[in-house]
Amino acid sequence: MEPEDHLTLDEARRLIAYLQSELERQRALNADMRRAVADMARAFQESLALSHQAAQDGDLERVRQIVIENRRAWQDWLRQIVEAAGRKP
Repeated sequence: MEPEDHLTLDEARRLIAYLQSELERQRALNADMRRAVADMARAFQESLALSHQAAQDGDLERVRQIVIENRRAWQDWLRQIVEAAGRKP
């Protein structure tokens, strides 16, 4: 794009509209990311509490199951993050 001082009024308006649209898109993505991180944190804390209680109860099989479930969940979240990061705007 040309330097701003060479833009026509119509070009400047189109640029402003584009930049405003891009800003809104970025805000929406940021909000989605904040929600996803909060969900991940809650899930992690819940599973940590469950595994701690299972360990206190001496239920090592339950601790093992929770660890396996956590690994699957984290792998799924990571896959989703990588896919989202690879998408074109």
